Amino acid sequence: MEPSLHLHEFFVEGSNPEVSHVLLNITEPSTTAERGKGYFFAICEIDNATTKYIAKMQDIIDEIENSYYEIPDQVGQSSMEIVLDKINQDSLPMIQPEIALHCIVGAIREDDIIFSFHGHPQMVLFYKTKDGFYKKMDLVEQNKSNEPYDTAVETKKGQMFSQIVQGKIGSNDFFFAGTPHIIEYFNHDRLEKIITTRPPRQSSEHLQRVLSEIKNDLSFGGIIINLQTGVTTPAPIKSSPARKIGSARSLKSLFSTERNTAHILSPSFLPRFENKIDGASDKEETISAVMYEAADDASPNTEISSSHLRSRNAKTSMRAGKYGARQRAENMSLEDFVKKTFGVIWKILKYAARGLALLLLFIGAILSTLGKNFLLLFFIITNYKNRRHNILAEWARWWRNVKENIARLPLVTKILLSLSLILLLAFSGGIAYVGAKQKKEAHILAYAKALQNIKTKGYAAESFLVYNDTGAALASIQEAEQIIKELACLSASEKVTCQNLRNRLNGMLIKARKITPVYPQLLADWNGLMPTDQIDNIFLLNNKLYGFGQTSTNIASYDPLIKESKLIVPGISVKNFSAASVPKENDYAVLLYDNANIAQFKPTDNSWRKIDIDFPNQNAAIAGISIYNRRLYSLDTQNNQIYKHDAIKTGFALGKEWLKDNSADIKTGMDLAVDGDVFALGKNGSVYKFTNGLAEPFAITGLDPQLTSADEIWTYNDLNYIYILDTAGKRIIVLEKTGELKKQITAKEFTNPTGMIIEEQKGVAYVLDDNKVYLIEL
Repeated sequence: MEPSLHLHEFFVEGSNPEVSHVLLNITEPSTTAERGKGYFFAICEIDNATTKYIAKMQDIIDEIENSYYEIPDQVGQSSMEIVLDKINQDSLPMIQPEIALHCIVGAIREDDIIFSFHGHPQMVLFYKTKDGFYKKMDLVEQNKSNEPYDTAVETKKGQMFSQIVQGKIGSNDFFFAGTPHIIEYFNHDRLEKIITTRPPRQSSEHLQRVLSEIKNDLSFGGIIINLQTGVTTPAPIKSSPARKIGSARSLKSLFSTERNTAHILSPSFLPRFENKIDGASDKEETISAVMYEAADDASPNTEISSSHLRSRNAKTSMRAGKYGARQRAENMSLEDFVKKTFGVIWKILKYAARGLALLLLFIGAILSTLGKNFLLLFFIITNYKNRRHNILAEWARWWRNVKENIARLPLVTKILLSLSLILLLAFSGGIAYVGAKQKKEAHILAYAKALQNIKTKGYAAESFLVYNDTGAALASIQEAEQIIKELACLSASEKVTCQNLRNRLNGMLIKARKITPVYPQLLADWNGLMPTDQIDNIFLLNNKLYGFGQTSTNIASYDPLIKESKLIVPGISVKNFSAASVPKENDYAVLLYDNANIAQFKPTDNSWRKIDIDFPNQNAAIAGISIYNRRLYSLDTQNNQIYKHDAIKTGFALGKEWLKDNSADIKTGMDLAVDGDVFALGKNGSVYKFTNGLAEPFAITGLDPQLTSADEIWTYNDLNYIYILDTAGKRIIVLEKTGELKKQITAKEFTNPTGMIIEEQKGVAYVLDDNKVYLIEL
């Protein structure tokens, strides 16, 4: 049995053609020679273009179609290749960076198809495998990646159509071609389910119906081609009274049609938006497609459903009419054109001069009257030369004359004058009402458009989050928040809607930022122990918490077992404790004081003593210390160096310069942590990683808002993550050791967190905030 060709289109015109416009052409051959070349089709979406550009693009499509049927194939080169080579040479000015152009041109002849494309249109082949299942092939992406679908590829940069694709459509296969914005509402999996499970005509009608309900600035168009086995009965010729919606109508509407903005179709994102957003959506007119079946000329096994289908004869005559009109316009004499041009210019200048003279006279009269009255008012206020009485008497006489003149007027004149005043007031009120109404309508349109943009950004953000693209999701959410910030929410319902939008976007923002709210448990309040001193940091030793600060020599302690706080007096004359570190063995703690000295605390006998430590540079300024494998590492911000100190009986030996290069600037360092590698934390939130004394690339990714300051860093070789305390941001940032954000921990109770201790194995952390110690879950 000979397979039958089914070709069906769908087309939806957007409300703003200059934002998005679609040209859709399907041409039926009329002669025997032309039938040998099959049906020509073209689909173009043009975004952000002028009407002149769109009309020029339609002319290019007409030229491709006409030349394709008129130029014969040559040996080794088809007529489509010949035509597109010429178009590539002539259409270079059409490729403009500010205009988004996406085009498909091609022809289908029985099971042979040839096409070329520009931009990013949608072209997908759904083919049936031996086991009876359908698979999809993205022809655009495949040919862009130089893996052609049976094609001869030309990669010529700067050309409109850089390659020709040829292939065959198998029996029961489906070829889908459409404009790029369709993918925003129908992904390829959904298209496969729609197209392969129903007849192609029903598929095209379904796509057109759903896309027409979106009602935004976007236009959509496409075709579905299918080869079916078996002999099909020719469909009868149907005529439809519905108006045509072809390219001619589309171009005409480009100059004359204005449509109202409506709500966009709501998929999964924010399912309750539609219930809370006001604004009625106008119902789009549905246009029935015409099933065209040519009894004599077309193949009896061809079924086409298209309101854009046109025969070659009709198109040729239309082109001839255009050509004749163009010739008549070109035959206009240059002399007549110059005369008419100068005549128009002269009239414009003459009326402009008259208008300017009248305007100057009017302004002069107003200024003269105002000046005279201001002068008289000055004389009244100052009683200049006792003229106040005379001026007031003159004004009183003028007012009496006005009243007397009005009283002497005939009754008809008074009535007419009263009616004139009433009409003037009514006219002024009408103008004010119309202005207010227009302003309200403009606000409603702007409000609806802004809501639609917000929803579109939200849909995009949700999609990015599904694929874990947090950077793109954050960008979309921030754009939506900026629109809401600039949106004027005036009425009560608008205010409720705007607040709902803000709440929804805030929820998405928390998800995109990977923020984890926690509920801290208050363990100890040390304000009673040290009411006048500020505790800046804490350390954990033998399951007891200790707090210290730079303004006191005393230490606060808390025992979680008996839930008791105590004040410890070290008994040594030290103060200005700025940092502390505890070795993994948990047998002592060392505290840094005076930027270069350390004291040791042993919990076994609660003893405190100063211990030795020395540095290669006498002017060392130590900002942080960390003990790893019984060795102490110190961060010297004055000399941009990290020292490694071996343990000795009296403390720690002279430090050795551990950094082998000074490529990293750690002069603003705040803290350091060691897990085999050394991580130094900068004051601006930067993290520097060093391995064997050499700087390694390290960057924090996926974090929003970015770190602008930081206070403490925590990690070890038995921990999976890096923890950073951001006091200003009131958060704990958890990073993978590659720098990728894991999560952000926040709590409403945090006001000024300055210290933390991480116990990752137990899944908890201790946080010091305003002399209070909290327990949180990680």
